[in-house]
Amino acid sequence: MRKSAHFILIIVLAFISILFLACPDDPEPEPTTCEYPAGNRTFTWRVDTVAYWPSFLGGVHAFADDDAYVMGYIGEGQAPWRIFVGKHWNGTKWDNNIYGTDAEVGHVANDVTGDDHFMVSVGNWSWTPPKPAIGEFDNRTKKWNAYQFDTEGELRSVWTDGKGFFIAVGDNGMVYTKDGYSAEWVYSKAPTGFSLFNVRGVSKNEVYIRGDIAFPGIHYTQIWRLYNDDWVKLVDNQDTTDTLIKIPEAENAIYDIAVSRCSITDSLILYIIGDESFIFESFGLNLEFTKTNLTYLGLPLKQNGRTGTDINLFTPNDVWIFGTRYNFYHWNGTDFQKIVMPGLPDDDAHFGNQRKMIKTSTGKIFLPTEVSSQVYVVVQGTP
Repeated sequence: MRKSAHFILIIVLAFISILFLACPDDPEPEPTTCEYPAGNRTFTWRVDTVAYWPSFLGGVHAFADDDAYVMGYIGEGQAPWRIFVGKHWNGTKWDNNIYGTDAEVGHVANDVTGDDHFMVSVGNWSWTPPKPAIGEFDNRTKKWNAYQFDTEGELRSVWTDGKGFFIAVGDNGMVYTKDGYSAEWVYSKAPTGFSLFNVRGVSKNEVYIRGDIAFPGIHYTQIWRLYNDDWVKLVDNQDTTDTLIKIPEAENAIYDIAVSRCSITDSLILYIIGDESFIFESFGLNLEFTKTNLTYLGLPLKQNGRTGTDINLFTPNDVWIFGTRYNFYHWNGTDFQKIVMPGLPDDDAHFGNQRKMIKTSTGKIFLPTEVSSQVYVVVQGTP
């Protein structure tokens, strides 16, 4: 009897083992949306003066926490009154040696971007009339390349997909693209006479560009989508005929844009920042948008009589929006919170020009900002 029971137990265990082998665990369900962690708001702050009157900062790019470059027209503020194209952060201080000389780089930078090893800054090299110029820096070789073009005007903004594609835009609708680190820069012309001031992309095939033109007492803005080689005008508050995004006349001052696309749902969000600030959302390549005023999400700039001037979008739940008079607000996916950076004005009375905020892989941020007329600092926030 014992042998029979033992035999039956063996048969049962064998059957259960076969069932487990035949019926593996159900696979994990495919995600149905993009999940983004809430962006960090807690930092230890450091402020360094990097440029004295009469200076202009184009921006900063950081390869690492202890390896960053600030580019522009940078004065020492003392004899012998030298001007530098850039300064390098070595983890301890900003020094004047950018491993290149003014003659090698040869321009005043209006903007700068890069990836883990390659940096591009864009601007001008001739004042009368200004001519576009580009400086490249390969952090692996520590070598600079300089490009000077005969097109009239300045390059104002540059964006990269982080994989070797760069697009720079500027005055009179000029566009320069570089597809590959060793590729040449190629000129093209946008279908507009507006000057182009902001370029932001989803991929090298999908780029969004803000253009602006000024007349006495007023300026007008256009926003374009460049998909492959196809230009589509989304916003034009000078001529609203057939534009796909309508912004009321009273809300027509636009100063910055940002975009993000979720690959899982193929949904796009387009931020438009200005006197009134909005999120526009669409799906796929569909150009029908829903609109949300950021005031309804808690951004208080308009109610406080302030204008949105800049946006830095790292993820949809890690967004920094700057307003006039040193109003810095952070969206973490739940709410907007004003962030006070020690060392910067916080009395809602000062004016200053902010440049793009950069974030490293560890979450450290670099922010160049003007603190008085043509005097600039770089704010570092360590998480």
